Amino acid sequence: MKTKIFKLNNGITGVIAPVPGLKSVTVEAFLKIGAKYESKGEFGMSHFLEHMAFKGTKKRPTASVINKEIDSKGASYNAGTGQEMTSYYITTVKENIPWAVEMVADMLINSIFDEKEVLKERGVIMEEIRMYQDNPMMGLSGEATKFMYGNSPIGCWNIAGEVEDIKPINRQKIIDFRKKFINPKELVVVIAGNVDFSASSEIEKYFGDLSNKTKTLPKVKIVINEDREKIIKKKMEQGHFAMMVPGISWKDDRKYAFKLLDIILNGNTSSRLYQKIREDKALAYYLFSISENFEETGFWGIQSGVKLSKLDEAMEIVRHELKTIGNNLKEKELERAKSYLVGKLELAMDKTEFLSNYLGEKILLERKMETIESELKRYKKVELKELKTLANEIFRENEIRSLFYRK
Repeated sequence: MKTKIFKLNNGITGVIAPVPGLKSVTVEAFLKIGAKYESKGEFGMSHFLEHMAFKGTKKRPTASVINKEIDSKGASYNAGTGQEMTSYYITTVKENIPWAVEMVADMLINSIFDEKEVLKERGVIMEEIRMYQDNPMMGLSGEATKFMYGNSPIGCWNIAGEVEDIKPINRQKIIDFRKKFINPKELVVVIAGNVDFSASSEIEKYFGDLSNKTKTLPKVKIVINEDREKIIKKKMEQGHFAMMVPGISWKDDRKYAFKLLDIILNGNTSSRLYQKIREDKALAYYLFSISENFEETGFWGIQSGVKLSKLDEAMEIVRHELKTIGNNLKEKELERAKSYLVGKLELAMDKTEFLSNYLGEKILLERKMETIESELKRYKKVELKELKTLANEIFRENEIRSLFYRK
């Protein structure tokens, strides 16, 4: 796959990634705006700003106009907010590339943030937060991240914020936050799939005039909570739990071994914890890995829901596995994890949303272009001794944190 990377005069990075044989094409914009950069009084603002992108622009004044236009093209669209970046995309066909680039640019540059729409969306987001609070299966990962890093000087570690954070948000606060963080030098626009290099002119045409005098991003200092346990009292039939340990950042070259270790522990249906907790003991319906890597640090985690009377048993299985895995890893487990990862990545390359997200994240956050093929080579080179050393370093009993719901 030959990829073209170029810079506009205003500092925006453009990326054109043609993939022969595909019908679809994704246009996606990535901004270095995320929850970990939010100070007290701004919690939930990155997520709120993302919601407002589809609520009206000068050219398309209402959400209804935007939705009807996208539907008339048979296109799909979405957006997502994380700790370190926010992205917006439209997936369509090649003939619609100029329209899709213009639409994404219009939503990012010309949103009007109508006061009535802000107030309406404020209610929607508060209900979204309540939904996560009422459903531990959906909301526990955010609570776990907040438990790990919530003592840090800045950073909204539960991305949507809390209801009390959202109540005061109004149009002016949204506009001020946008001005503070929209920085062309921290913006990447990717077109991936059924596209050729001539599409770079569309990025220049619609994004070339964006300018903004913004401050540099605040320096993030992450403080890891020294507490080892938190109990959330809630009436429910299940006991939902999360267990976490501090991990490594995405800057760390051991991230390849870390990912393979995650797969072996709880990354698929043949993983150790899935087999022991669901298949052997039949204690749980679901087990999720909630591992994350940030620029400064990271963590490994698992969450699950079990019968209340079996909560301690399930958590002890996880604890025992973490304490012992560094001494009993097998070569066949490593090879199986590599094959699984390679297969998943190769299948994902058929999806233009995956490809655009992969390229945008690499270039925006890591400031480098690394092909999926070169990434796969890094995974294939990982040796068993690397996994054992990393496991013994990370999965120490005195570093295990537990967060759980019970009556």
